[in-house]
Amino acid sequence: MGIEFNITKGLATIGATISELEGMDRILREELGASDFIRHYDSLLFDVLNSYGVVTRTLSPLVELSSAEAFQDEFAPTREAYERIYQAALSEPRVNAEYTYEKYLQFRKLREVGTGYPPLKRAFSRLHDFIDKWIDNDIWLAMTIDTLLKQVQRLLAEVAEMQKSDGDAALLMYQSSIGCLQPYLQIIEDRLEELGGRLDMTPVYAGCAADAAR
Repeated sequence: MGIEFNITKGLATIGATISELEGMDRILREELGASDFIRHYDSLLFDVLNSYGVVTRTLSPLVELSSAEAFQDEFAPTREAYERIYQAALSEPRVNAEYTYEKYLQFRKLREVGTGYPPLKRAFSRLHDFIDKWIDNDIWLAMTIDTLLKQVQRLLAEVAEMQKSDGDAALLMYQSSIGCLQPYLQIIEDRLEELGGRLDMTPVYAGCAADAAR
C-alpha cells in the first residue's frame, strides 16, 4: 500500500490504543475511586499520555491547512516547523517508555493489582497487555509513532517537490492525504482530554512537557 494509507493506518492504530486505555481507565476509576492506588496509577499514566500528546502536538498544525488559501500561504513555514520538531518528537515516546517501565515495576506490587474481583481482574489484565506490548517490552506505540512521523516527513517532502511545478496538484495531494487525518487525530485528542481531565496532576494533553512535571 502507498505511504498515504500507511500514515492513516498508523494514526488510526494509535487512536485505537488510546481508546483501549480510556476504556480500562473508566473501570479502574469507577471501582477504586479516590485512593492512594489511584495516585500511583495517575503517575503511571502521565508518561503514557505524554507520548500521545507528542502525536497531537506534532500533527495538529499540519491538518489545519485544509483550505487552498491556508495551504498556499502556510504550507512552506508549517513544513519547516515540522522538520525542526519531528526529530526531537521521535525520541519522546521512548523516553516516556523508560519512565513507565520503572513505574510499572512498582505498580505491579500494589495490593489492588492482585485482586480476584472479576471486573478489576479483567481491567488489570488489559492494562498489563497494553503496557507490555505497546509501552514497555515491545514498545509498539513508540515504534508506530516513529514510523508515522517519518512517513509524514517523507510525504511533506514529496508535496513540496510537486508544488514547485504544479501548485494545484500539490494541494490535491495534500488534501487527499494529510487533509484526511483530522477524524483520526480528533479521536486521540478527545481521549487525551477525557483521560487527562481525570488525572490528579497537570494534564499532558495541554502540551506540558513531562520533564517539567517530574
